[in-house]
Amino acid sequence: MAKSQDSYDSTDHWINAQSLHRQALLQPPQVATERSILALHPQSPAEVLLKNQYIPLTANVVDPDEEEHMGSEGDGQCLGDVISTLLSCSGDTPVADPRRVVVLTGRAGAGKSVSVEKLAQDWARRQVLQGYELVLPVCVSECVARWVTKGHRDTTSVSGKEEEGTQNCSLSLEDLLMLAHPHLSSPTVSYILNETSPSQSNPRLLLLLDGLPEIDELFLTPELPLCSDPHKTVPLAHLLSSLAQGALLPHASLLITCRQVPDMNDMPPSVQFVEVQGFSSSQCQQFFQQFLSQGGCEDETLASRLAHLCDTVLGVETLCSLPLFCWMLAIIGSTLQKSGAPLPETLTELWVHITSLCLSPTTTTTVPTRAPGPVLVPKARSLLQGLVKLARLCLEDHQSFCSHDHLVSHNMEQFPSSPQLQTFLKEGYDAHGAQMILFRCQPTMQFLMALGFFIEEDSVALSSLTSLEGKLRDLEEDAGMMEPLRLVFAVGLSEPSQRAALQSMLEAGHARDQGAEMQRWLESHTQKTLPGYSKEKHLQCFHLLRETQNQALVKRCLSSPGVRLGMSYGGLGRSDCAALSYVLMCVGEIQQLNLYSSRNLTSGHTSQLIPVFKMAPTIILSQSELSPECLSHLAEGLRGGVTTRLDLSYTKLGDEGLRTLCPALTHSSLHTLSVPVCELSAACCKDLSSALAVCSTLRVLDLRGNKITDEGLALISKALQNPQCGLQELSLDMCDISSSSMAALSEALGSGHCALLSLDLSRNNLADAGLTSLSHGLSSPSCKIHTLKLMGCDLTGSCCAALASVLRSGGSLAELDISVNELGQQGALTLCESLKGTQAPLTSLNMTRCELTLAVFSVLEEVLRGGSKLRALALGLNEVGDRGAKHLWGALKHAQCSLQDLDLEMIGLTDECVAELCEAVRAHGRLKSLILKNNTLTDSSVEPLVQLAKACPAMKELNLQYNDLSEDVFELMDSCSRIRY
Repeated sequence: MAKSQDSYDSTDHWINAQSLHRQALLQPPQVATERSILALHPQSPAEVLLKNQYIPLTANVVDPDEEEHMGSEGDGQCLGDVISTLLSCSGDTPVADPRRVVVLTGRAGAGKSVSVEKLAQDWARRQVLQGYELVLPVCVSECVARWVTKGHRDTTSVSGKEEEGTQNCSLSLEDLLMLAHPHLSSPTVSYILNETSPSQSNPRLLLLLDGLPEIDELFLTPELPLCSDPHKTVPLAHLLSSLAQGALLPHASLLITCRQVPDMNDMPPSVQFVEVQGFSSSQCQQFFQQFLSQGGCEDETLASRLAHLCDTVLGVETLCSLPLFCWMLAIIGSTLQKSGAPLPETLTELWVHITSLCLSPTTTTTVPTRAPGPVLVPKARSLLQGLVKLARLCLEDHQSFCSHDHLVSHNMEQFPSSPQLQTFLKEGYDAHGAQMILFRCQPTMQFLMALGFFIEEDSVALSSLTSLEGKLRDLEEDAGMMEPLRLVFAVGLSEPSQRAALQSMLEAGHARDQGAEMQRWLESHTQKTLPGYSKEKHLQCFHLLRETQNQALVKRCLSSPGVRLGMSYGGLGRSDCAALSYVLMCVGEIQQLNLYSSRNLTSGHTSQLIPVFKMAPTIILSQSELSPECLSHLAEGLRGGVTTRLDLSYTKLGDEGLRTLCPALTHSSLHTLSVPVCELSAACCKDLSSALAVCSTLRVLDLRGNKITDEGLALISKALQNPQCGLQELSLDMCDISSSSMAALSEALGSGHCALLSLDLSRNNLADAGLTSLSHGLSSPSCKIHTLKLMGCDLTGSCCAALASVLRSGGSLAELDISVNELGQQGALTLCESLKGTQAPLTSLNMTRCELTLAVFSVLEEVLRGGSKLRALALGLNEVGDRGAKHLWGALKHAQCSLQDLDLEMIGLTDECVAELCEAVRAHGRLKSLILKNNTLTDSSVEPLVQLAKACPAMKELNLQYNDLSEDVFELMDSCSRIRY
């Protein structure tokens, strides 16, 4: 190309050149009329923008140190905002190094090229990046195609290496810019190359390099020195490396797109990476609405139905975020709707329709529900078989492209003139200028490879692909041998109804046999996998089963012995929820739905689970995060369902969340509701009280760790007095309750209508006054309380007289926990006196850390020897030593002692007491558990204690943890499985 001799130092001329360039970027593309032949004929980025089909995409800036997280779901940012921020170049503020290099990665169909085109057009409209004097989009593959068209070479090998009879693609930077932008004049190019400048400074330029499959080589040190002469002709790969590494246009910024994620360890630290994630769920629906409205679709519900398919039915969320996929689905959906056919229910069925439509030579007003007619079948079948072989070739070579020679060898040389083939394939060039034939859509390659299992085998297929039986044997060892989508498609195609639209292009008997074999493998695989504990493998099986749409097959697979469906499935995606719901509905029953620690649930997730909520007797959602919409769906599942236990422990419900659930309680089968530490307050207790007052099925309510306060308890107490309230167990542990609400609670307990059997008021500041008030209700003949827990309630000996009065009243109280209260000697003695005699009702007493003394232990011996009903006694953390324990050994020797469980943790026991301990326990013979942990027993005590445990068959546990024991006695203790140490 001749170099201009014009000085071109006029600022006015440069401004005019910028204006012309902006106009060129905004020039509408020329759309070939033949593209209307097929609805799925690909559109150029400029066409997408012209038709106003662009929706802003989401993206994330990638931290090279967290490369392994690329592609994961997450909250993305607006791609345009991300790029503008990273490439921002202020026109007024000088910077030391204005050069920016940003790499835009993303899968094929993610919208990278359209986004680059949109960025260039927005610059041309003066909307973004106005710090740059010129923005130059360069689609490398299109430039090479133009270069080839102009006759610069004949062919180049697909590997990019120069071979005999070929000429490698070599050109200068000046050539590349003129190929990308023919409207640029030579003087303008000279200014871009910084040869003449009206301001005598480097122009601020931004190059948008698009159309490269991968870019790893661009930043590697080349064999030849980097080129710095913009007029020098060099191999294309060398030219691009020189641009990327700053030898050419060292002051220009670059935005480079690529499909494959480069090895970031080989990248310069100044290079920044952005991952294009595609559409979010809301953007997906926005696209469908916009596309369908432009197409004149009269069905106002179709957009939301297609979005629902993306979220749930089609089952591959990462695929559904791709604009290319959404565009294909929109076309298939609208044409199916026009013909009155139902929307596809699986990913396989969708791709069957796509393939059928792409092979159809007719216009696109309808999508064939069956394959082309008899006259067209041979041609369509031939094309399909050729495409299958090309897909197999690419995937087995781990490539996404093949050569033109491969087209010829597979009888597909008509590709350049075949609209059908052009919907599957496109021509491209790599960084070396080598011609490539690429599949436009990666999932289509996977589908065609799977379809190959069901196409009549020929010699080529048999030589390049092992038998299906061999594949299945490998799959039994590792279900991940196939690419996930290929396996999904293979399983889906095994069901005849899924492949119906292509059936006439398949050999019926072979397809039927292969399908049956695939389903036999799937049944065997699921029956081997589902007894295991891997959530990921369970979900893979659920997705595969759902893809078949064969309810009988699903039921057989999930009804086999050993299948484990109650394990935790927390962290489900939307499509996982749909797959789980489908398979469980096929089975018709499940004992437990465990969604522990589900922190990403949205209404899209839980709407799929409503049928499962209704059929699960137990639902576990502890430590989860649930939106109001999710809770509404949960409430809908409880209404009229069979759920008897709902665990929402440590889930941030808040008052509004519980209010959402309350109306459903009265129309449910719920027996147990666990909502501890759920950020509840007294504000929700009005709704809760209203529900409890008329809820006859709810028996257990756990409110631990919530700020219920006295106000809330007063409301709950009113509900307890309603005859329709069936609540029997109430836990208010650590609920900010004081003595103020005890009178209301006492009134409820003594009302004669309260059904409570168990009451936990632990770790509340009740104090003596509160217990004294409560004792009035506890002493009532109408009170049904069997278990009372008062651990850590700031009680002293002053309340013990009232508590003793309750015990002497002859009521139903049988289990009492007053641990961690400073009762002291006098208070404890008062209480113990009420336990004497056979009429005392207590069977369980916990007085751990109650400041007990030797005198108290002496009275306890009298209690135990006097016919007390006590079966369980906990006296730990009271420092009485061997002398205090001696009273208990004496009680155990007495025939009237009924103890079965004795807890003596940390009371100061030594080896001196062991002989008498063993004698007493042997004589008693009925002790089931003996807790001796956190004492000062040594190795010398181990042998007699082991002998004791072996000699007492009734003893289930002897706990010696945290004593002064060495490893020398571990083997000895291991000889008795009932010893814990």
